[in-house]
Amino acid sequence: MGTLKRILGLLAAVLLALSLWELAQRCFILSPSYQTGKTPQDYGVTYQETWLPVAKTEGGGLVHVWWLPAESPAAPAVLFLHGNDSTLYTDIDLILRLRRLGLAVMAIDYRGYGGGAWYLPSERSVYADARAAWQAFMKLSPEASKHLVYGHSLGGAIAMDLAAVSLGVDGVIIDGGFLSIADIAKSHTASWLPFDALIRHNFSSYSKLPAIAAPKLFIHCSGDEVVPIELGERLYQLSPQPKTKLFMRGGDHDGCYRRDGEVWATWVADIAGKK
Repeated sequence: MGTLKRILGLLAAVLLALSLWELAQRCFILSPSYQTGKTPQDYGVTYQETWLPVAKTEGGGLVHVWWLPAESPAAPAVLFLHGNDSTLYTDIDLILRLRRLGLAVMAIDYRGYGGGAWYLPSERSVYADARAAWQAFMKLSPEASKHLVYGHSLGGAIAMDLAAVSLGVDGVIIDGGFLSIADIAKSHTASWLPFDALIRHNFSSYSKLPAIAAPKLFIHCSGDEVVPIELGERLYQLSPQPKTKLFMRGGDHDGCYRRDGEVWATWVADIAGKK
């Protein structure tokens, strides 16, 4: 009986450790931010704010949506997906820059981010949120000349998952992207460490790349302190055609698009079909 108790106690300790490791990953890797702030209206930009319900099979809840319509319903439209430790409000400058290019823009806060109800996100939940947003996005912009998805940082991995499984994706823009969380961890520590086996919410895009047939634009700055540009180059090299890259010297992870705003605007406008 004593041996059985020790085994059960050890099993309980292991299960507790695994549960804590799971929670730690969700908190650290997805790093939900609750920051709020100014809206497009504060900058004189017309927008609509809605809350998109998520299926109960995916946990239920609401996705916070900003919709910034273009002047013409035929203008290209883009779904913007932010990264971890970010919200609609922290990324409003990038969102407004996309709108100023003449694009209709939908931007979302995943469940657990921004001003929504408390929710601990997971890799599965943010994928589900993006897919639900894409369906709503397509309904809001049926006449758009192109439908694109723009993902920054972790949002790039979410964008690649979305593009691999969704219909109607005409272009994919990956800003500060990577192939997996494990790759980032290795780049900051040692390549031999077994992060692939340890990380559950790995956001791996390796197996998804062959399914992304749409044109792809990869944006990266050499000064990226979070995702080294070498990881961006590897992502670019493993991605199928058609593809192009805008790699710029200097800059940083969160503001690469500001490194040379005119060049960034030209390349984004090109993949969107705006001249």
